[in-house]
Amino acid sequence: MKNYKYIFIFISVFLLAGCEDYLDRTGTSELTPEEEAWSNRVIITSFAYRMYDTMGWMYEIRQDGFNRRESGPGKNYGSCVVFSGEVIDMRSHFVHNDVFKGDYVDALKLSFANPEFWDAWYDNWELVFVSNNILDKIDEVTTDIMPQNEIDQIKGEAYLFRAFAYHELSKRWGALPYIKTRIFPDSDLNLPRPTYREQITDIIADCDMAIATLPEDSYLNDPVNMGRMGRAAAMALKSKALTTAASPNYTANNQKDTELWEMAASAAWDLIKLGQTSDKVGLYQGDYGEIFHTSRGTIEGVWPRYFGESDAGAYNLSWLWVRTGGKTGYSPTQELVDRFETADGYPISHANSNYNEQNPYVNRDPRFYKDILYHGAAFPVISDSDLLDMRTSPVIGDDRSKPFSTDYGSSTTGYLARKFLPEKFNLTGYRRNTFVNPPYIRMAEIYLNYAEAVNEAYGNPNATAPGASLTAVEAVNAVRNRVGHVDVRPEFTTDEGVFRELVRNEFRVELCFEYHTWYDILRWRIGQEEFDGKRMHGVLITEDATQPTGVRYERFPIEQGPPRIFVDRMYRYPLKESDLQIFEIPLLTQNPGW
Repeated sequence: MKNYKYIFIFISVFLLAGCEDYLDRTGTSELTPEEEAWSNRVIITSFAYRMYDTMGWMYEIRQDGFNRRESGPGKNYGSCVVFSGEVIDMRSHFVHNDVFKGDYVDALKLSFANPEFWDAWYDNWELVFVSNNILDKIDEVTTDIMPQNEIDQIKGEAYLFRAFAYHELSKRWGALPYIKTRIFPDSDLNLPRPTYREQITDIIADCDMAIATLPEDSYLNDPVNMGRMGRAAAMALKSKALTTAASPNYTANNQKDTELWEMAASAAWDLIKLGQTSDKVGLYQGDYGEIFHTSRGTIEGVWPRYFGESDAGAYNLSWLWVRTGGKTGYSPTQELVDRFETADGYPISHANSNYNEQNPYVNRDPRFYKDILYHGAAFPVISDSDLLDMRTSPVIGDDRSKPFSTDYGSSTTGYLARKFLPEKFNLTGYRRNTFVNPPYIRMAEIYLNYAEAVNEAYGNPNATAPGASLTAVEAVNAVRNRVGHVDVRPEFTTDEGVFRELVRNEFRVELCFEYHTWYDILRWRIGQEEFDGKRMHGVLITEDATQPTGVRYERFPIEQGPPRIFVDRMYRYPLKESDLQIFEIPLLTQNPGW
């Protein structure tokens, strides 16, 4: 065990990196002995805050190119919204390049601007370390030190965040040893890898402990604790983790596990049922944009992410483009745009859709207009009357980068992302502050989890989970109807396989840009058919008076080096070989193919 102490030292380095935060919160200038720390209400609370601090990698954005700022969804470097093919980023980033050419081993080595491979690994192990430290001591805290509800809150958070850490680790690297005790320099960490079935059992046990321990369902609009986790967050993580575990990428021999799908359906229903009577948890029926911005939070955010008001610099290197003062202009792909149905509920490829590729932006799913900016869309940039100009010929439009080039900063594909951008919120014509608070898990995902799980468990889109009053079809309709979209068409609701594809498309439309699709592609094991040997596409827009809108639309491939590589081993990330060698943990075996 001579080198196990290095693991302890390594994790401690990351933990101590946050000590400045501790000291700021406790108002002391030196470390407090352990016995004294666990007798101090403020310091104990700071341990809980540290668990929240470790989640910063999930929301990393960079303001003005250098300063980190944790606010909403702006993980613009090493970003899974690029990996998933939802957007094109023409800025050259080492991590993106490594993923596209299939070199995940090199991606593991990059510490800068790499939340997906570097930060997700080290920060989640730190979270395990911190959670176990809390659980080791929290039962010794007495009510003369802090009230019982505060003790329960911190204890519940520790169980919840440990479950969260293992969910985030295992969906990338596969099942890993579930450490439930405090880690010391001489701890034996040479532990065998469990099966994913064993892993999900431990994750769910921690979620259940959190549900049983946390004192409130939600802290929405709480004057003191808004942004902290309640029982609804633990129920949401349980649903998310079970839906992942039941999916083909994580089951034994990639075969259907009906029992896990039944458990996933039940977990999702538990939270949906809570939302039917709660005023703090539910499917938000107000303006769609308020889920992500302009509001301090809504009932939709079952795992909330709350910050104060932000200016548009938060999106300087992700969603903003040149005319709005940004430098990147993430560009949605034609593949994503094509996933939005017509207004009457048909895929655009369906014979009954009446889709016209030369008038492509009329009569589409209402979410299209909430999520995507396209040629001719009304969107204030400098003035209220602005229309976006995505032309490629005879001139390059004001919001467009030159096609077939490495230019970046404006739209590469003919589209820009609207979903997270409040109107009149940029760095040019409209400088103001507003809330930017997209949740980690929101209620729409839970409804879709339920629909998927019921269909898979019972082989029938019109089935319900035991004790539930909602069919799989009705769950999808609830998500669609609240934005004004039509019910799922009857012809898509009678067959398990047809409905499976419809639900998968709903995930990709409803949760686009929310750091969800990449992990769905992995869990469904469809990466090879989606990516291998392929390129994403954009649209050329040329003035043509013979066309219905005065321009002609033509698909074209986005060329960023050779076609993409995706092979079977890429459904798991590799473990970092240097870690395995330095720490001498031979039972932590490498993932297949790496």
